Amino acid sequence: MSISTRSTIQQFATLSAGALIAAAFAAGAARAAEPTETELVDALNQLFGKHAGARASHAKGFCAKGAFVPSPEARTLARSNLFAAGSVPATVRFSIGGGNPAAPDKSRSVRGIAVRLADKSETHDLVLISEPVFFAATPASFLSFLKARVPNPETKKPDPARIEKHNQKFPEGKAQPAMLAGHAAPFSYATTPYFSNHAFKFTNAAGASKWARVELQPAAGTRHLTADEEKSLPDAFLEDEFKARVAGKPVEFGVFAHLQGPNDSLINPAEAWSKDSPRVRLGTLSIDRHDGQACDAEVYVPTNLASGIEASDDPVLKVRAAAYAISKGRRSN
Repeated sequence: MSISTRSTIQQFATLSAGALIAAAFAAGAARAAEPTETELVDALNQLFGKHAGARASHAKGFCAKGAFVPSPEARTLARSNLFAAGSVPATVRFSIGGGNPAAPDKSRSVRGIAVRLADKSETHDLVLISEPVFFAATPASFLSFLKARVPNPETKKPDPARIEKHNQKFPEGKAQPAMLAGHAAPFSYATTPYFSNHAFKFTNAAGASKWARVELQPAAGTRHLTADEEKSLPDAFLEDEFKARVAGKPVEFGVFAHLQGPNDSLINPAEAWSKDSPRVRLGTLSIDRHDGQACDAEVYVPTNLASGIEASDDPVLKVRAAAYAISKGRRSN
């Protein structure tokens, strides 16, 4: 029996029967307060509507193909064969946040990239967005954030009072919207960085472990729309821009492990990590082909991990696989 387990038993042994009952009810209430994965998908459908064949979130997107070339430093961090090969095939999906498959490309919402690295022995999914923080720290915050933004039937707009009420209860919900409001939409999927928001433990062949979040940094640099481009470009331009760009030369991203700093949380995806903590280059993602909707049936799951990489106890990360499965089931019906 571990010391921590023994200590917990000793603490419960000192409680009266009434206190034990109260503690049990409190624990049950805490569990009940967390929404189910079905409720999370229901909330997405309520906010964005149900669209036949579309994902509940990141509904608008397209696919691409490429390869991941690991760097020499990658093996110092992770033992997976994916970080030892000369090149690993990559299937990629770019997307716009939210469940509207007709979302305008100029909207100030997150952009997403999902990457599947796969060889004959294992696969690894990267699921990242264009801001370094998520909009919720817990499933309860996630649900509240979405419900607060359901439009009023009369005004057809979200009620500011409901959003403010959410922010008072879950103040972390203000960080990502503030970041998105601080700049225009990306000029291209190839000119925005992407961030995992979640932490993962990387263990190398010697058994040494480090926690990190994953980042993709665009070789083309970061570029957002100018004021004139926001006005003049059509609502759908990102896919055509990407097709033209990749026809000229591959789109490349540096793939980095952003190592945990002393005060960086492993379980709060709504909290940014320290900018000055080290980054280890894992390799280069090179995308050389637009692939239409070829990957649309795929479900990219951030807990689908290669050997030597483990998920944290981040509560939002832990519900993603089941929520994605529910969404997949609904769009398949």
